[in-house]
Amino acid sequence: MADDGAVALVCPACRRAEEGRLLYRGLARDGAVLRCACGRRYPVIDGVPVVLTELRQWAESEGAPALRRRDIADEVVDLVATDTATARNQRLLRAYREAPASPLSGWVSSALSGSTTPILEIGAGIGHPGTIRLDLNLTLLLAGPPVPPLVDGPDGVMLAAGAAIVADATDPPFLAGSFATVAVLNLLDSCRDPALALAQADALVGPGGKLVVACAYAFSAEVTPEESWFDEHELLAALAGNRTFRGHALDCRLVAEPEDLDWELPAGPRTRHVHRVQVLVARRPG
Repeated sequence: MADDGAVALVCPACRRAEEGRLLYRGLARDGAVLRCACGRRYPVIDGVPVVLTELRQWAESEGAPALRRRDIADEVVDLVATDTATARNQRLLRAYREAPASPLSGWVSSALSGSTTPILEIGAGIGHPGTIRLDLNLTLLLAGPPVPPLVDGPDGVMLAAGAAIVADATDPPFLAGSFATVAVLNLLDSCRDPALALAQADALVGPGGKLVVACAYAFSAEVTPEESWFDEHELLAALAGNRTFRGHALDCRLVAEPEDLDWELPAGPRTRHVHRVQVLVARRPG
């Protein structure tokens, strides 16, 4: 973690533990892509790095709209070209842009604006100003606050405050302890492995840092296998004292449990979905 709030990017493909040591490589600029010494290349689209080990899989579900422009560099297209359309993105954008102010959105905006930086939003979508936003959906990231340029640091490329990155919540391309604040907002019930995603978020919190978790428990078997579902009591117990969650160790400890908050999203011209969201705040010991 740098003093100016920038954090280093590392290659998820060659990061590993060996004989008790963490081995990793930073990423360097190479034209319109980021390159690792291991040979992996990751595209940068409109200033947003796409740092995933399975680029083609991501492109098939999320990347097509970004590639339907003439100004995308050939080397980027070569990495992630696909014919798959994603009309779903337009529905998501419309829902988030038209969402009315709600108790949850107000609480989150206040909590993040007053949090110590750097701040990581995991599953951020459009996200909030001043945070580093991580999501698989490039269209939503680009619809959020303007993305600042990448920063060249002593060990490679870094992300400044306000940056966005396409990456996997279960395999984020950052070093442990890189962030003062990590927010996991309505992600755990919409990813394939929520326990691993929470453990990774916990690991990214630096000493004395804060972990903010919000979950509506709106699971879908199409996204999350039913055996991975959990309820509010299990999540609360994991952060409040059990220190493990589905076999994954957690170091952050519960410090606050605001009352459940409503989150409203439009589902159609005359339909609104209101989710009752549990919010938990935990801290890593300093």
